[in-house]
Amino acid sequence: MRWMALLSLVGAARALSSAVRVARPGALKLAPPGIFDVGSLDRQQLETFVVDDLKQPKFRAKQLREWIYDKGIDDFGNMTNLPATWRDDMSRRGLTVGGTIACLREEQISKKDGTVKRAYELRDGSVIESVLMPYQDGRRTACISSQAGCGMGCTFCATGQMGFTRHLTSAEIFEQASRFSRELKRRGERLSNVVFMGMGEPLANYDSVLTAARRINDELGVGARHITISTVGLVGGIEKLADDSLQVTLAVSLHQADDAARSAIMPVNLRYDLEALLASINNYQKKTKRRVTFEWAAIAGENDDANAARKLGRLLKRHAVKDAHVNVIPLNPTAGFAGRKSTNGNVDSFCRTLEDEFGISATPRVRRGIDIDAGCGQLTTALEGARPPPAAPGSELAGEIYEGGIASAASPPKLTIAELKAELTRRGVKFGARDRKPALRAMLESNSV
Repeated sequence: MRWMALLSLVGAARALSSAVRVARPGALKLAPPGIFDVGSLDRQQLETFVVDDLKQPKFRAKQLREWIYDKGIDDFGNMTNLPATWRDDMSRRGLTVGGTIACLREEQISKKDGTVKRAYELRDGSVIESVLMPYQDGRRTACISSQAGCGMGCTFCATGQMGFTRHLTSAEIFEQASRFSRELKRRGERLSNVVFMGMGEPLANYDSVLTAARRINDELGVGARHITISTVGLVGGIEKLADDSLQVTLAVSLHQADDAARSAIMPVNLRYDLEALLASINNYQKKTKRRVTFEWAAIAGENDDANAARKLGRLLKRHAVKDAHVNVIPLNPTAGFAGRKSTNGNVDSFCRTLEDEFGISATPRVRRGIDIDAGCGQLTTALEGARPPPAAPGSELAGEIYEGGIASAASPPKLTIAELKAELTRRGVKFGARDRKPALRAMLESNSV
């Protein structure tokens, strides 16, 4: 069947694109010259690699780490307390720091607020985006991607409009933050915050995202509470995060407070409606005792007035969400979505209503990098060209679920209802006899292999 062939191809591509293979516990085989990235190795892997593969004493691994992570140096030639012969040997072997990313495709710097937006090309040609946002209070926040493209199909999001390409590896995710960290270190600054709000749905790539988050905490020195993982509302991922020992901050993209309106712009709501989503958040808070942030893109005339705020306030109160904060930011318009950004006055009124009438903390956020393509997916779309937007949720022409989510209508393969059900059955996922195609696709996405 087509889905079986697809899964086989995906597995083969992943196996072929891997730059590191495990030969024995902790030992690594070198990739072709210019590709192997020592920055892709965590503490233990780096130590094992230095001792077993490079035949150097253990303390050399510590020296490498100090140069890379404490001083921000990524050129072996500048690591002056290492023997010159060893530095030359590493270069000859094709070792790199940061070679997980093939090249910088484009960089834009805002003249208004200093926001830096970058499009990187990975080794397989996939393009991803990262953003560095400097703040006057000294904070330096990196916004990084977890997937190339996105399969969630959110209609207002440029990345959602482009469809899903593939999951990123933990090394590809980590390198985005590490690269900013190294550059800041060289300027005498430090990376203070990391948000997983770039391209992709982080909880659909759970293991790689959490592995990268642990390294960001451990090796870049970013506090766990200063690492934010965002989700459109994958309930299974939220439940896993509730049991995870890493105390990151959870942010949920909500944007509407009733099922009909949310499903119209966020197809994931067809699988996990607000009842299921808020129940999982309530359970998350009971387990973790941590605040949850809700993201709200204010769309003019749709979700930005006092009545919309009251609807949201009642929803959160009804589900006993005790410690919540709502970030309200005017919509970042995209070519594939007809909605317009809200006014600052409406955003302020929305926040005051939540605080005054419901005691819910809310902050109007200023859009960053508005003079550049700083919005998620905008720079990649400008470089790669826009794809047709996904069909409306519920349409039989809407994109199919494969690996990372809902593909654009132009993206293969298209699975029949029978094929969707067969694959769900193979994965042990229960579904109803009356579930329509969009719901089956969402189920397949949320239980991706």
